[in-house]
Amino acid sequence: MGSGSQAMAPDAKEIVLNIGCGYKKLIGGINVDGFAACEPDVLWDLNKFPYPWKDNSVDKIYAYHIMEHLEDWWGAFKECARILKDHGTMEIRVPDPSSDSAMVYRDHLQVIGLFSFDGIINRLGGRGCNAWAASQDIVPMGLIRYAKVPFKPYNWIPIWLLKILAKHFRNFIWEQRFLFIKTKPGESLNGHPITEYLKKMI
Repeated sequence: MGSGSQAMAPDAKEIVLNIGCGYKKLIGGINVDGFAACEPDVLWDLNKFPYPWKDNSVDKIYAYHIMEHLEDWWGAFKECARILKDHGTMEIRVPDPSSDSAMVYRDHLQVIGLFSFDGIINRLGGRGCNAWAASQDIVPMGLIRYAKVPFKPYNWIPIWLLKILAKHFRNFIWEQRFLFIKTKPGESLNGHPITEYLKKMI
């Protein structure tokens, strides 16, 4: 089994993890997976905590269609927050709940949506955390971009009509994309020290 320390060269300019890489490798990144058949750079069960990286040591994390496979996806999310550097980013992609693909695969254990992220510094969507989420440990991650990406056959449909169809019919949306940023203690996403930084990223 590989280790994070072996994969991260001391002269590396940026540490980028591609967790749950499967067969889709990220050139220039550290590809992490729990299945040896994928030949990842780091062989690691993502359900096993802690991950083999130090606190505040990773610049970016990509998690494309892996969170729905994990037994404790929220624990994995918190682990990613732990190892990310301040202002480090994490991009998550998961099936949309409107799609049958969200749960029909036998190895899909979770359905994740925008409301699943109650318990972070800032979540888009227009409402605060419920009482249960507010009582949990707050994860120092802010959601700075969220999108539902239509499946290619529907690209001809005007976006306003697509939104209606996606809300009322199944399988009109393929995946959700979340972009998070790790905040420093005391920082806010609501017009304080991090605001200008975020504007440059978006």
